[in-house]
Amino acid sequence: MDFLIHIRFICLCGVLCLPLPAFPADVAPALVEPVAETPVSLDFQDAPISVILQALADYQQLNLVVMDSVKGKLSIRLNQVSWQQALSAILKAGQLDAELDGNVMVVIPRQEKEAQNQRDKQLEEQQTEELPLTTFKYRVRYADVNELVKLLNGQKGHFLSDRGNIVADIRTNIVIVRDIASAMPSIESFLQEIDSPQPQVLLTAHIVTISHENLQELGVRWGWGGDSLSEGAGINSQFNVTLAAGSAAGQIGFQVARLNGRLLGLELSAMEAESSVDIIASPRLMTVNRQTASIKQGTEIPYEVSSGASGATSIEFKQAVLGLEVTPQIFPGGQLELALQISQNMPGKGLKKGDGSEILTIDTQEIKTQVSVADGETIVLGGIFQQNKVSGKEQVPVLGDIPVLGALFQRNSHKQSKRELVIFITPTIITSPAVISTGKTLNG
Repeated sequence: MDFLIHIRFICLCGVLCLPLPAFPADVAPALVEPVAETPVSLDFQDAPISVILQALADYQQLNLVVMDSVKGKLSIRLNQVSWQQALSAILKAGQLDAELDGNVMVVIPRQEKEAQNQRDKQLEEQQTEELPLTTFKYRVRYADVNELVKLLNGQKGHFLSDRGNIVADIRTNIVIVRDIASAMPSIESFLQEIDSPQPQVLLTAHIVTISHENLQELGVRWGWGGDSLSEGAGINSQFNVTLAAGSAAGQIGFQVARLNGRLLGLELSAMEAESSVDIIASPRLMTVNRQTASIKQGTEIPYEVSSGASGATSIEFKQAVLGLEVTPQIFPGGQLELALQISQNMPGKGLKKGDGSEILTIDTQEIKTQVSVADGETIVLGGIFQQNKVSGKEQVPVLGDIPVLGALFQRNSHKQSKRELVIFITPTIITSPAVISTGKTLNG
C-alpha cells in the first residue's frame, strides 16, 4: 500500500494510556462517541488531500463533500494536535475553505469560494437596485437632529443601504430617510435608541454664612468620618484641602461633608428667622448628565485702565465673586459623582501708583475636587471663613472732649466676628419616561 493513515487515539483510564494501532487508507476507525478534544496524530506521505480530509471527517463521524476542483497531494506529519488544528493546517496548506452544515462538511478551493461570494454579492446588489425606494420620516424629540443625521450617515452599509440617504429638516426637527423597505426597521430602531431622553440632575444649592456653633446644630461635623451616614454628616479625610489665605478678610480651607435625611431648606429658613444664619442665595439649576452647571454670587468692581501714549483711561470691571461649577455624572444605583470647582475672588489691598492713585487687586483662591454622593444626599462645602473687625470709641458727652482728663471718660472697643461661608448642594436625579411618539409615512 502506497501510504498509511496513522491516527492514534489516546484514552485515559486511571493512569493507563493505550495507543490504538494504525489503520490502512481504506479502513477508517469508527467512533461511536467522538471526542473533539482527543489529540490526533497524522502521518501522510504524498497523499491526495481528499483522502486526508476523509480520514479527519470519519474521525468526527462527519459526512464529507469535496468539490471536484479540490486537487493535489500533501505530505503531512502531525503529532498530538487537536482535530481543529489538524483541519486548519490542511486547509491552509491546500488553500481551501470548509463549511460545516450540521454533520456535513463541504470543502471548496479558497479562490473558488471568494469568486462565489463575489457573485452572490453582485447578485444581491443587482436585486437591491431593482427594489423601489420608500420614504421614512422620523420626528426627533431629544437628540440634535444634525448630529443624528451625521451619525446615521456614518453607518452607511450597516443601517443605510448603498442607495439610501438621509437629510434633516431643521425647521420641523424631522429626519427624512429614503431607502429600500427592508432597511427601514433597523433604521427606525437605531433612531429610537439614540433619540432617547437623557437623565437630568436638579442641583439645589444654599449659599449661607453661619457661625461654627450654628453649623453644628445642623449636624455638620467637619472631620468626623464614617461610611454609614443617616441623620448626621461626615467628612472623608481625602477631601480635606487647605489653601493659603490671600487676605486677612477671608481665608479658605476647603472641606466637604455629607448631610442626609434633613429638611434643609426649612431648617435654614427657621435659623434665618432667628438671625442665626444669613442666606445669601438659594439657586436651583437643572443640567443634563455630564454637563457643567455654574453658580456665581458677588459683584463686579470697576477700575480705571489707561491705554495709549495719551494716557486716556477707560473703565473696566473685574469680578469679585464666589463661583461654583458642578459637573454631575450619573452611575447605576442612583449614585452620582460631582466634579466641583470653587473659586473665591475678593477685593484685595490697593497698590499705590507713582501719581498717588491706587490699582485694584483681586485675591483669588480656587480648588477642584470630585466627590461621590447618592441621589438626594446633600454635600456640604465649607472652610471659607470671613472675618470682620470693627473698632470704635465710646465717650461721655462733653466730658470725653476735655483734653488729657477726657481719656478717663472714653472707652475704645474692638469687635471681631468670624463666620463661615457654607455651600449646601443637593443633587436629585430627574428621569423622564423614555416614551417616544413618532410620526412616520411610507411612500412608494
